[in-house]
Amino acid sequence: MRPFALFAIGLGLTACSPPAAPTAAAAPGPDATFRAKLERGMCLGPCPVYAVEIDAAGLVTFTGQHSNAEPSAPCQGRRQWRISPEAVARLEATIDQGRFFSFKDDYSASVTDMPGMTVTITRRGVTKRVIDYMGQMVGMPPAMIQIEDAIDIAANTKACVVAPAPQPSPAY
Repeated sequence: MRPFALFAIGLGLTACSPPAAPTAAAAPGPDATFRAKLERGMCLGPCPVYAVEIDAAGLVTFTGQHSNAEPSAPCQGRRQWRISPEAVARLEATIDQGRFFSFKDDYSASVTDMPGMTVTITRRGVTKRVIDYMGQMVGMPPAMIQIEDAIDIAANTKACVVAPAPQPSPAY
């Protein structure tokens, strides 16, 4: 009986012990469902109007449109290129660190003539869309602007959005 009593006491002490510290969780594997899309809309002036989407494999799809005022985005229509897996991973990390899925769906201020942005993200099969129309005026988290910029940076849209510098005319 005595060994049983010692076993029961030992079991009781083990049950009352604090749980062991959690081990570092392994980073989740690649997210084959990942997609990030940024749409930049028109404004009253010369705002570049385009949509850019990045998928899990690094395929970038850019679609440029004409603005209300010139210059429009230099790249008109649909174009595609690839980015590195590391660029996709950095973008995913920025989205996760920014807590995109905790944002409200709409941050629209009561103003006019400004460009609107819409970001649509798919992570692990869940899709969320957030509208930013001067959102910083109505409490939009600063991380939203960081995510918008991170999509542009990862996709390397600069070449398709910024007009090339005018070439000097030859001197005669």
